[in-house]
Amino acid sequence: MKHIEQQHPIMRRTRIVATIGPASCDEDSLRTMIKAGLDVARLNYSHGTDEWRAEVAQRIRKIGEECNIHVGILADLPGPKLRLGYFSGEPILEAGSQLTLRCGEATGEATSTTLPVEYLGLAEELQPGDPVLLSDGLIQLEVKSCQGNEVICEVIEGGSISQRKGINVPGTVVKLPAVGPRDEEALHHALSLGVEFIAVSYVRTVEDILPVRRILDETESEAWIISKIEHPMALESLDEIIEASDAVMVARGDLGVEIPPEEVPMAQERIVKSARSRGLPVIVATQMLESMVSNPRPTRAEVADVANAIRHGATGVMLSGETATGKYPVEALQIMLRITRRAEIEWDELMAPSDAKLLLTRAVAHAGVTLAGIAEADRILVATQHGNAARLVSAHSTSIPITAVTNSPSVARRVMLLPGVDAILCKEEDRGSTTMRNAIRLVFENNRLTAGDRVVAISGSPKAMSDPTSTARLYRVGEDGAVVGDE
Repeated sequence: MKHIEQQHPIMRRTRIVATIGPASCDEDSLRTMIKAGLDVARLNYSHGTDEWRAEVAQRIRKIGEECNIHVGILADLPGPKLRLGYFSGEPILEAGSQLTLRCGEATGEATSTTLPVEYLGLAEELQPGDPVLLSDGLIQLEVKSCQGNEVICEVIEGGSISQRKGINVPGTVVKLPAVGPRDEEALHHALSLGVEFIAVSYVRTVEDILPVRRILDETESEAWIISKIEHPMALESLDEIIEASDAVMVARGDLGVEIPPEEVPMAQERIVKSARSRGLPVIVATQMLESMVSNPRPTRAEVADVANAIRHGATGVMLSGETATGKYPVEALQIMLRITRRAEIEWDELMAPSDAKLLLTRAVAHAGVTLAGIAEADRILVATQHGNAARLVSAHSTSIPITAVTNSPSVARRVMLLPGVDAILCKEEDRGSTTMRNAIRLVFENNRLTAGDRVVAISGSPKAMSDPTSTARLYRVGEDGAVVGDE
């Protein structure tokens, strides 16, 4: 049996998500990152303008088409995240000093003694003695009193602070809706851009996902919902949240502030295992290569962190500030790719999902993957109209490369979140076998198959993509890429 890396040199199981920001939004940086292996570009709706995001999305699409590379776009909704308002400068907060938070000010003056806060209700929900954490917990405050719209705090751990930094209030249930008016506005704008993924921030219960699902249904959007697990309440109803999602993100920044830091690794592993058991992609995010915001090389601890996340089952890893605002965005992506490739060498196949949706498709997917393993197939082709069939085949974590066959560019970009999957655009013929034979030839012409290779084709019948998945066939590839026979 040939070594996996030698047998399938272009296969990548771990997907790379990178946040696009001022440091990486220019055409040259985007082109370099896409050619290097960027799978999904994240647009953060908590920062920037809609005009800027529209320009960047158009630029990503243009480069992807020019390079013939499928790149998905992820729109990350603001969610009920508490944030400071907009202000100029970076005041320094001194430990032991008094700080006043002015609630209900989206924009205002900021000094070492007073800061604006967007959310008006915070002053009503906090009590004396409550902790308030700023900037991912780097700055710690303690509430002394609440007077009208002002929260008077003592600075316990100080430091410099800039606008729009996050606010965490561990132990306090904030009454902000999961999907408020601002989120709905952001969602509709993202859908107008044709994004492939919607990340729902600060999910606490399954009910937090439902408004987004409703809007997707109303607009007939096929975008996948990625639930961000970053609040302790989400851990209490994790299975229900995952069941209602299309993918999951372990958002460790806020999670590591809301719960004790020593509990984060166990929470991360639990989330990953729960998602993978249902055949869903799961992304581990936040501070993966944090030191590369200002340094050209990551720390050894960061490298180990990324590798361990992959070995524990994560199907994707995400770069945030490293690519959005860091000094070395392209280098961070390139190093992340090197880490993932090395971690995958000692990768072991995971158990097939024990609980997956679409039971008929799941059964055929299982049969196709089993057939491919017994026949020592070189590639699996799976016809898919929405990406679900490809997701269920990918969920089996086979070492055999998978190609999604679709006639939709959006679906081709969407499956780039799936481990071990690439995509080919192919016209759907009246007969499924004809479609899959044509697809095999296209894959051959793209140098992903060679003469003599064995291919398992999973498709619908009589039409490959638009009819329910029901068929798995074993083919052998001829000298010109044509099928020379069924096996």
